[in-house]
Amino acid sequence: MWSNEKKESKTYEPHPEGTFMAVCRDIYEVPNKKAGQVNKYGKVEPPTKVRIEFLTDEPIEINGDMLPRLVSTQFNISWNEKSSLREFVSKWNPAMGKLDAVNPDKLIGMGAYLTITQSKDATDPTRIWSNINGIAPPPKGATIPAIPADFVRRKDRPADGTATAPAPQKAAPSAKQPETFTANDEPSDLPW
Repeated sequence: MWSNEKKESKTYEPHPEGTFMAVCRDIYEVPNKKAGQVNKYGKVEPPTKVRIEFLTDEPIEINGDMLPRLVSTQFNISWNEKSSLREFVSKWNPAMGKLDAVNPDKLIGMGAYLTITQSKDATDPTRIWSNINGIAPPPKGATIPAIPADFVRRKDRPADGTATAPAPQKAAPSAKQPETFTANDEPSDLPW
């Protein structure tokens, strides 16, 4: 049956503004809602974009558990010297930004220092968006949030969408806290 009922809107609390330590949780392609349209530069929008997700050290309560907050950004998939994606990665990891080709999976688990601002939606001013306006490598010795052990990357989930990441398990009072890493703990086997 089709209906014109308005769906109950979910309550969404945007990420607060400020600077935060973060870890790259996932990178994946998403459909471009403007695919096929001509943009302000006279170029046709591509069919997909790349989304980069971060978990920040700003906690949020979900179902009684305190978890790291999620914030993401997306770009056209282009590694051209003038592309926004390359500029973003270059600010975060200058050595990687100089490479002619990169494996985006190398960014997963990498720490970042993010500047987040908020803006109102152009069509619905009651809706607030959190935007990553700045990124830098984390300061030496800074504590980087850990990616939860039960997180399943989007590329590793079944295509039918029947399974998602397992629900967070409430830790027993004596359980060990999740492992955190410092900026000095970055993997040393990277090409830069």
